[in-house]
Amino acid sequence: MADHPFAEFLRILGKGPKTRRPLTQAEAEQALAMILAGEVTNKQLGAFLLLMRANGETPDELIGFVRGARQSFGLDNQACPSGLHLDWAAYAGKWRYPPYYLLSLKLLAAMGYGILLHGDQGQFANRHYAQAFLTELEVPIATSINHAHQLLATPQLVYLPLTQFAEPLRAILHLKEEIGVRTVFNTAVKLLNPLNAPVAMQGIFHKGVEQLHLQTSQAMGYGTNFVFKGEGGEAEMRPDALSTVYAWQNNALLEQKLTALIERQERPDAWSLADMHALWLGKKQDVYGQAAIIATAAVALMGLESADYATAVSRVKSAWEQRYV
Repeated sequence: MADHPFAEFLRILGKGPKTRRPLTQAEAEQALAMILAGEVTNKQLGAFLLLMRANGETPDELIGFVRGARQSFGLDNQACPSGLHLDWAAYAGKWRYPPYYLLSLKLLAAMGYGILLHGDQGQFANRHYAQAFLTELEVPIATSINHAHQLLATPQLVYLPLTQFAEPLRAILHLKEEIGVRTVFNTAVKLLNPLNAPVAMQGIFHKGVEQLHLQTSQAMGYGTNFVFKGEGGEAEMRPDALSTVYAWQNNALLEQKLTALIERQERPDAWSLADMHALWLGKKQDVYGQAAIIATAAVALMGLESADYATAVSRVKSAWEQRYV
């Protein structure tokens, strides 16, 4: 009896230390195509994901998965809407601090920038995901990728759930409950840039992953891509700590260290959506939160306007003081 066709990928990844090797870009694309077509058993998928995790994904593997996903879900054919400037991935969820980055995005939208926020929710029971806050923050949720395209004919902040443009990937992300670890697709979804925005922003949790992001962005032909170690893994700056921002910009790989905006702060014992709303309305003082909003929006402006950090912070502070609430 012949081996299952997908078994070849498991052999490539799972042989002994001297004979196993990473997948090529073409092999990664082919493996993903079989997974999305339902041609892989649950046991094979679990083994594949765990082998990828144990070996550590390579740039070629990630590029293959991102390229394959974009082709499978028709993202290569999406024209960038006239009102879209920035792609923002939000998949990690927050647990220690509120999702201040959402107020950064509202502020950037008030400054005239169109932003596609895409993400997922529910992978971790103890985390708070963007989608749970959007109604209160008056952020429209697109019901399809075409709906998102229509909404972004005008510059504004729009949220597009993963279920509305690449739903099969969500099932893979949520396998963490069964296999116990994150997978390469937790990185791949952040790099999909569904509507081909000219600037993209991602947060990471583990140092070293930034190079995977940048090399994939370069290979995919993205214009500008910023990545940094964000609070809780989301694209949110820690304003009370030294940070390093990595970028693919102007056809070059860049690295810049950013100084803290404020002294080290203690995290809140508890927080609620009402606290965030009150901060936006100017009814609550939150030194850390306000600084996080400003620092995060400033990094986005570094990509959007090719501004230096000091200039971007100054611009954002002025916009914060003049925001329409």
